[in-house]
Amino acid sequence: MVTAVKTRITESKKGRSILATFYEGFSTYTITIPMPYAVHFFAEALVTAVNMLKSNEENQKLLGAKEGERAEVLELIRRAARDYVQVAKD
Repeated sequence: MVTAVKTRITESKKGRSILATFYEGFSTYTITIPMPYAVHFFAEALVTAVNMLKSNEENQKLLGAKEGERAEVLELIRRAARDYVQVAKD
C-alpha cells in the first residue's frame, strides 16, 4: 500500500485538458485527461472509490485518519455535484 502519494489536479494552459499530477517520493507523474472526458473519468473513479470504501473497513480508517478529511471530501463532492447540475441546466 502506498500512502506517501500526493496529487494535484490542474487545468491545462489551453483549458482543454485536466492534468493529474502524482508526487511519489522523488518521482513525479502527470497524466493528461482531455475535457469533457475528464468529467466522466473522475465521476466513474468516484463511484468506484466510494464502493471500495463501503466494502473495506481498512480504507475507511485510512480516510478518517486525518482530522476533518471526511468532511473535506464530502464538501468537494457536494461542490462538484452542485456545479455540474448548474452546467447541465444551461
